[in-house]
Amino acid sequence: MADFMELRNMGLDPTIIDHLTEILDFSEETTEKTHHAPSRAYLREKRAMAATPADVKEYPNAFVFIIDVPGLKSEQLKVQVDHDNTLVVSGERKREKEKDAGVKYIKMERRLGKYLKKFTLPENADTEKISAVCQDGVLTVTVEKRPPPEHKKPKTIEVQINNQAKAIENNNILQIKKRKIMDFRIMGVDSPLFSTLQHMMDMSEDAEKSYNAPTRTYVRDAKAMAATPADVKEYPSSYVFIVDMPGLKSGDIKVQVEEDNVLVISGERKREEEKEGAKYVRMERRVGKFMRKFSLPENANTDAISAVCQDGVLTVTVEKLPPPEPKKPKTIEVKIA
Repeated sequence: MADFMELRNMGLDPTIIDHLTEILDFSEETTEKTHHAPSRAYLREKRAMAATPADVKEYPNAFVFIIDVPGLKSEQLKVQVDHDNTLVVSGERKREKEKDAGVKYIKMERRLGKYLKKFTLPENADTEKISAVCQDGVLTVTVEKRPPPEHKKPKTIEVQINNQAKAIENNNILQIKKRKIMDFRIMGVDSPLFSTLQHMMDMSEDAEKSYNAPTRTYVRDAKAMAATPADVKEYPSSYVFIVDMPGLKSGDIKVQVEEDNVLVISGERKREEEKEGAKYVRMERRVGKFMRKFSLPENANTDAISAVCQDGVLTVTVEKLPPPEPKKPKTIEVKIA
């Protein structure tokens, strides 16, 4: 797969790469099965699930599953419940067919292929009451809970313990308490070591600068850029930058050009304010800063830039400057002495 990424970055026709992938993804009836190796379909499914981040929240009356699916529309997503009470969410993002001739990829980072996530639903999930909404590249599936069963009245049973058994029980409790105290001492909880380590970790940026270390702001920006995938395409008349920003609206995204002709795209996704009684069961979706920087070519027209955000995908188009007119040759008379 890494080799394919290199080929894509070199501008090789994406359709050729797709054909190569199909050739490699031959059917499951291969010799691998005879060696009890996992099938290609199984591996593809596992990769798709690992690359599809999701959050799961539990409310007093419902379970909510939130999945990042940038670039996919509602009709491209499938939500179903299997016979074993498993919620399955799937979809696929394919390479867009280019309308114009002469298009080539300069950079290709955004994920293509299958989106897949499976969740085992709790026993109190009502599979007859499921709703799904897709907005800004984020799919939200809500599964309502069944009403709790009526509580049976508790039945009290008298337990009689003889004196010898009671003494053994008390002795066991005492030994457990002593063991727990010893464990905490071994861990060093009552030691000033923890406060010292915390102080060392919480050093200010001024102290970091004195050691010529990168600042926290620099590290945060570098992490944000590494975690924000983008594709860059060149057309005969423009450059197009495509960035996945699921969960962000147009007003949350900033597009600007810095002095040294650098296109900067940034935004931030914050954790939603939770209603009372909500708790996270799973947390995989990225929150924080989205950021990418691109050095624009000399023929990029920074006065003709447009940006559109749809289905969690930002598309920034930078028009090219018209080529300079060729200078007419100048004839210089050569005099002979």
